[in-house]
Parts: sequence; structure tokens; C-alpha cells
Amino acid sequence: MAMKRTWMGSLLVAMLPTFVSAASVELAAYSDKPLCEKMAKLFGEGLNAAPELSRTVEWTAVELKGEGPKIRRCSSLDKANMDLNNDGRDDLVVKTTFCMKGAPSESFYVFPANSPVLDQLGWQDMSPLLATHDKFERTGGTYPLTSLPMDKLSPSPALSTLFTIQPFRLDGVAYIGLTDARREWMVIAKYRGGERFEDLCYLHAGTN
Repeated sequence: MAMKRTWMGSLLVAMLPTFVSAASVELAAYSDKPLCEKMAKLFGEGLNAAPELSRTVEWTAVELKGEGPKIRRCSSLDKANMDLNNDGRDDLVVKTTFCMKGAPSESFYVFPANSPVLDQLGWQDMSPLLATHDKFERTGGTYPLTSLPMDKLSPSPALSTLFTIQPFRLDGVAYIGLTDARREWMVIAKYRGGERFEDLCYLHAGTN
């Protein structure tokens, strides 16, 4: 009997990390509960996408003309070809990382797949990139979590200042994960062009 209790205790200990991991990301609000429950399982500690999600978008470093900053952590551009707005046509998506007060923050800019914009850029002139109306560019600003109802929280939370952007594909559909340096909240959204997003899920990093 003692052996049986010991075996059961070992089984519960082995199962415990699974329960803790599953509870570490809470679904706070949603427009599609089955989808958002799946999203909550795919984002783990630190609200980082599971490796299988990260691999759905292939990023390539962009080399610009001129002499740029030496620290890539605070000065990088990466590009990917993907149908970001789910209209059936590939887009050229350029993700930038620049630092604000020494901490990195990401933005993205969207162009037609055959756009020559990258040939027009240099470290001394980024204006062709910044001129597009199709972008997410909020470093130093906020992204309020107000599109989906959350009865328990007043005032509503917001992402702010330093942003991390994680585009990915799931079941043939493109989504974007947005979070900030605090890694407390994540928005799962669809990009709708311009600076418009359709928020689908709000995930909250729970305490273990």
C-alpha cells in the first residue's frame, strides 16, 4: 500500500508542471473562445510564442546602405513575405527594432510584395519606410485593451512604451501577437490595413 501511495505521489509531482504551465497564461477576454483558448496554450512563460508558431514566419535581416549603429539589438531591420492582412496576396513586411532609453522596441511597416522600398533606404534616410500608412508604430505611446469587454478590470489595461511584435500563422490565417516590456498582457489580433487591428484575444500572464 505504501508503495502505491509513493507511486501516486510521484505521478502527481510529474503532472504538476503541466498544470502550472497551463495556468501561467490566462484568457482575460475573447471574441472567439475556442480560438483564444488555443492561443493561450501556445503562449507560455513571458508570453513568448511556441517555437512552432515562431517558425511560421521566416525573417531575413535587411542590410542598409551607409554606416549604421554597431549594436543590432538597438538598430535592426528584418523582412518577411507573408499575407499579413489575409487578403490572399503576399505583403512585404519590414519589422524594425530601435531602442528608447536603451531598451528595444519594435514596429512594422507593410508594402506590396514587389515594392522597391528596401532599395531606397539608407541609415541616413529612412523616410521611404516611415511614409507608409500601413504600419504599427507606437514606441513611446500606448495600445489600449478596450475592444473586448473585461468586466473585472477598471480602468482597462494598456500596452505602452516598448513593444514586441510576433506575427505568426495558424491554420492558414495570419495573426499578430502584441505585448510590451512588462510582459503582463498580450493582444492577439488580425491586421486590417492602415493602422487598424481587430483584437481577438487578451491574454494575461498569471502568477504561478
